[in-house]
Order: sequence, then C-alpha cells, then structure tokens
Amino acid sequence: MALSTLPQIDRLVLATVTTVPEWHPQHDTFEPFPVHAWLIRHPDGAILVDTGVGVGNEVIAEWYHPHVTPLLDALGGAGVAASDIAAVIVSHLHFDHCGQQRVLTAPVYVQATEFEAAQTPGYTVPDWAAIPEDRLRLVHGDQELAEGVSLVSTPGHSPGHQSVLVEAASERVAIAAQCAFGAAELRDGEPDSSNLHDEGWEVAARDSLQRLRALAPFTAHLSHDPEIAVIIR
Repeated sequence: MALSTLPQIDRLVLATVTTVPEWHPQHDTFEPFPVHAWLIRHPDGAILVDTGVGVGNEVIAEWYHPHVTPLLDALGGAGVAASDIAAVIVSHLHFDHCGQQRVLTAPVYVQATEFEAAQTPGYTVPDWAAIPEDRLRLVHGDQELAEGVSLVSTPGHSPGHQSVLVEAASERVAIAAQCAFGAAELRDGEPDSSNLHDEGWEVAARDSLQRLRALAPFTAHLSHDPEIAVIIR
C-alpha cells in the first residue's frame, strides 16, 4: 500500500570521511565524502535508515579520520528523541552504516544475507554491527515494512545490501544508500568497480541498479553523494 501523502524525509550527516588507506579502491581519486542517514517521519512512527560511523575504534580512526556527529545529537537537532524511533533499517553492515545503532532500542531490520556476511573477520567492526537478539529483525529479500515503506534487496556493494522505497500517491523516493557510490552510477545503470563487494558481484550490482531504475521516476538519496538525484525513465 502507498501513503496518501509522502512523509517528510530528513537527511542527516553523521560523519565526514576525510582520508582512506592506500589499499582502498578509491584512494587515487579520493575526496572527502559525507556519511548520510535518513529520518522518515512516518505517521506510524519515525523510521531511521542507517546509523553512521561509531567512535572509539583506533583502526577506523587511523584509516579514515572520520569527523563524527553523535547520532543522538543529530536526532535532537531534528527534534526527535531516541525513544521516538520505531524502527531502524540498516542498508548494510559496513562500519560506516551501522556504527551507532547501539544507542537505540528500536528493532533493527537487516537482510539475513548481510547479517551472515558480517560474521566474516575483517568485514566490519564487530562491536558496531552486533545487534542484540531482541532487536534483530532478519529480512529475506523484499519486504513491506510499513504503509508506503518497502525494503528492496539490492546486493552488489555488499552481499545483502538493501535500499528503501518510500511511496505516496504521486511521489516516490528511493533511499538507495550505497547501491551506488555516486548519482551518475544510478543514472547510467552501470556500477563502478570501486563500489563492488568484489569483482564477482558486478552482475548483481548492475541488476540492483536496474531494479531501482525500473521504478522511475523517483528522487534518489545516496549514502556518500550530496546530490539528491531525480531519476527519470
């Protein structure tokens, strides 16, 4: 079902990544980039998409030098308390998307495939990705979460990456997270090799971009690109 009116969607900037290590695929072309989260002010309760970078991990601090905004401060600036969050959607469990989920108490929706992948050593920061059992909600593919809000399986950047589709009568917003690193990838439908889980995920990444593009027209939000793109067939 779709909502009659599109809920307000606030984009939060939870960090700025200021460096990447030499082995990072984007090292040679690196420019500082934001880490976004989104607050969907749904009539049934606020929904948060992603939780940014955590603090206190020496390796992450050394490699990425993130300038972190505490999630509770960002929510407070939007006039929302932690207790107002009815659900948390994590697009994937890389360190810069799940880092502050522990400060909340709401259920966390993550793809089962992603949760399994995150158990691999080196995949993420385990403490940041650890979701208490009573809050964990494993998702298997596409799922409607609330009226007008759906989870869309979009693997490629990670094995269990998911996007969020918000629909009202005549409007559609896709929170594509890191299905693409930049808006140009989403417009062209061609994944950038630097944004793949590994080269074996190129076909899946292309299919995911095409799945989203097939939903056009929509407004697209990405995790690390400030541009809010309008995707038209």
